[in-house]
Amino acid sequence: MRTRVVSCVVLAAVAASSVIIGAQEQRMAPSAADLAAPNYLPIGPPANLPASKPADLSGDWAMIFGEFGQSLSAADPAGRMRGKEPDIPYKPWSLAKTMSEVPPTGPDAKFETNTDPNIHYCEPLGLGRIYMYPAKTKFIQTPEAVYILHELGPGFRIVWLNAKHPEDPDPQYWGHSIGWYENGDTLVVDTVGLNDKAWLDQLGHPRTERMHFIERYKRADANTISLDMTVDDPGAYTGPWPGHRNLKISTTGFMRFMWVCSVRDNYEHYEKVGKAGNSGESSFKE
Repeated sequence: MRTRVVSCVVLAAVAASSVIIGAQEQRMAPSAADLAAPNYLPIGPPANLPASKPADLSGDWAMIFGEFGQSLSAADPAGRMRGKEPDIPYKPWSLAKTMSEVPPTGPDAKFETNTDPNIHYCEPLGLGRIYMYPAKTKFIQTPEAVYILHELGPGFRIVWLNAKHPEDPDPQYWGHSIGWYENGDTLVVDTVGLNDKAWLDQLGHPRTERMHFIERYKRADANTISLDMTVDDPGAYTGPWPGHRNLKISTTGFMRFMWVCSVRDNYEHYEKVGKAGNSGESSFKE
C-alpha cells in the first residue's frame, strides 16, 4: 500500500511538473494572435518618394573596437539591464524567452552553458547582431541592387532597388530586402520574410516571423557611416524600438582575414579559452 501511495505521489508530481513546464514553454512562444498582428510601421518606401542619387557607401567598413556592444537596445548597448531596458517594449513571452537564454559574452555570460545558436550550429548571426562583432562590411552598389558583403560568415545580402516585397515570402535567415535612397546620403533597407531562429543581438533578444526590420545607412562624413535600426515585430514586442551603431572606414582591407563559422573551432575555443576559470559542465560535451 505504501509503495502505491508513493508511486501515486510521484506520478502526480511528474504530471504537475509537466503542466508547469508546458505552461512555461507556452509563455516563451508567440501566440497565434501575436503572429497575426499587423506591423506597427508601414512596410516599403513612402508613396511618391522623390528620386534621389545613390548614397556613397564605398570603402571597407568596420565596427569601432569597444563600441560594438552586446545589446541592440539604444539605451543599454553594454547589456547591463537585460530584461529591464527602458526602450524595449517586451511582450511577456519575449521577456521570458530573453531571460531564458544564456549569452556567451556580456555581463550575464556563461560560455560553458551558452545557448547561442551561432556557436552551437553556425546559424547566421542575422540582422542587427551581424554588427556586434569587429568584422568588416562592404557595399557593392548597382542600379538593380545593393549587395552587402559581410566578412563574418562570410555572408552577403541582396537589397533590391526599385522593387517590392513578395506577397507571402518564405521565412529565411536574412529575409527579403528592398531599398531606396534618401537625400543622396542615406540608404534605407526594409526587410521582411524572416524566420524566428536568430537572436537580434548577443543577449538573446528573440524575433518572430512577423519581424519587419528597417536599417538606415547614412554617410555622416568621409570616415563614418551612421546606422540606425528599427525593430518592428508585433509578434514579440508591443511597439517598435530602436538600435544604433557606427561604422568606421577601415584600412586593413576587406576579407584580409576570413572569419568562417566552424563548430569545430567553437569547441576548440571552449577547450582552450572558454572553460578557463569556469566551473560546471560544458553544454558542448556529449
